[in-house]
Amino acid sequence: MLPLDLLESTWLQVATDWWLNDMYLEVPLALPINSNPGLAARPKNFSNQRDAASFLARFLMELLNYQEILDSKTLEVEHVKSRDGQSMQPLCMAQHYQIFRIHRKPGDNKDEHIILNRTNSGDHIIIAHHNQFYSIPVRAADRGKITEVDMIEQLLKIMEAPPNPHTPPVGILTSASRPTWFQARQELLKNECNRHNLELLERCLCIVCIDDDILPVTFNESCKKENEWLNNRDYANVLHHSLHGGGSRYFGANRWFDKTVNIILGKDGMWGLTYEHSAGEAPAIFSIFENLTDKVDAITSSENNQIPSHLPMPEKLEWKLSEQSLNDIREATTAFDGLVEDLDLCILWFDEYSKEFIKTCNISPDAYIQLALQLTYFRIHGHLVATYESASIRRFALGRVDVIRSASPESLDWVKAMCQGDPEMLNDVQEEGTKRQQRIRELFDLAVKRQTKEISDNINGHGIDNHLMGLKYVAKMTGENVPELFNDESFTILQHFALSTSQVTTKNDAIVGYGPVVPDGYGCAYNLRKNGFIFSISAFHSDGRTSAKKFAQVLETSLRDMAKMLKNIQKQ
Repeated sequence: MLPLDLLESTWLQVATDWWLNDMYLEVPLALPINSNPGLAARPKNFSNQRDAASFLARFLMELLNYQEILDSKTLEVEHVKSRDGQSMQPLCMAQHYQIFRIHRKPGDNKDEHIILNRTNSGDHIIIAHHNQFYSIPVRAADRGKITEVDMIEQLLKIMEAPPNPHTPPVGILTSASRPTWFQARQELLKNECNRHNLELLERCLCIVCIDDDILPVTFNESCKKENEWLNNRDYANVLHHSLHGGGSRYFGANRWFDKTVNIILGKDGMWGLTYEHSAGEAPAIFSIFENLTDKVDAITSSENNQIPSHLPMPEKLEWKLSEQSLNDIREATTAFDGLVEDLDLCILWFDEYSKEFIKTCNISPDAYIQLALQLTYFRIHGHLVATYESASIRRFALGRVDVIRSASPESLDWVKAMCQGDPEMLNDVQEEGTKRQQRIRELFDLAVKRQTKEISDNINGHGIDNHLMGLKYVAKMTGENVPELFNDESFTILQHFALSTSQVTTKNDAIVGYGPVVPDGYGCAYNLRKNGFIFSISAFHSDGRTSAKKFAQVLETSLRDMAKMLKNIQKQ
């Protein structure tokens, strides 16, 4: 008989494994766009290549310092207010500890998480430049940690290396569907040189992608022209850059999408990342990235970076490719480019009011935004759909997320009233306007109350989706028939998330986004800022019924109408 604490720990891991399988590892779709999110941070301004190398070296040195904190298991535990609103509750920090220790290995039927042992991995960083990978050792038993000066010189050697048009774009293979990449990887493993390369890529601390150009303005699509990033690139352009690199014609092969963290530095100062989602959630990964960036930005330039380094050129990963591997690359390129071309992105930076206005109305900003998204979808399509909003459950050991379902009877009643008016109030013509406004506000308050409860229930472990998933896996594990519920058409509809949303709040004004999770759906990440809201809307051109730009434009109208609704009631 296992001790109770060990039994609980075992079941926690089993439940987490079920969730990982269901959410990620058993999904055969390609990682970029379909799964891996992207972040574009505030751009950097470099006067020359050495400045860029110095910034990147300092960031990597801070990353090594952070990894040492993780190795010593001394990371400060984060806390949030408990349900009573008075005491503070600790959050599980497991995601932070595994971000730089995990690798997603492709499988034929299911992918696998490889948890790396820190005693024999993570002592090197892989730099991607011109589709070529280089390994930089950052720790060694005989000389300790690399110095900042040496790091700068190593980076400069790579940055100054000219492009080779004959470099095989092996990185593009990680953009393929998971079974396809599994088969291609098996072919690569037949050669000893390739096995060595794969081991270096899969055991590195992270991937650093140095992109030596910019995406063309054909990737631009933001709602306001003044939302220009720099060099005629708008916010949608840099999100495209971080999500997929523009496909094979630009930087799509200058990535290794299986690795948890791919840090991206562009020629024009573009600064961001893309990450493999099964390893962790955005709050953990983005907070690390932003905190380390802030530390580097606060460092005053020093003169010692001019001291020459005597380290040899970083190891260049050379590949031995069979005809089959070359064909695998060609097929992956075609598929990836098709996915990139299909992605429809639009960024809305709404600055007419902020979350502070919403708070003055005693409304949860997140509940408010979710209702705005429901109103927007209804205005475009005339009905509501199953809506996914991620709910952090880090209050529980190994907790990741559950699903806040925003499409409720209450939200439907309110959006119908907003769009059509309340028929019960149309009999009295003289009092129609006032009564209708009051009725709409009543319905809105009911929708807010329902949505606020949904949020609270989910973050406190009372959501339905993880529990239903657990029932399905228990049935399979015990040899029982899967309950009829899971074969019912209504359950299929319930799981078809045509609106997939997530609040991704960052310290700074970052553009964060991802692709839709179904072919006829939208993805919507939103960043609630003190100076407004940043929405990243995605859809697929191939669907024909969805449009990221139209959704953003209608969402802008919805946000204005909701504020007008609240202000009109306040005046009465």
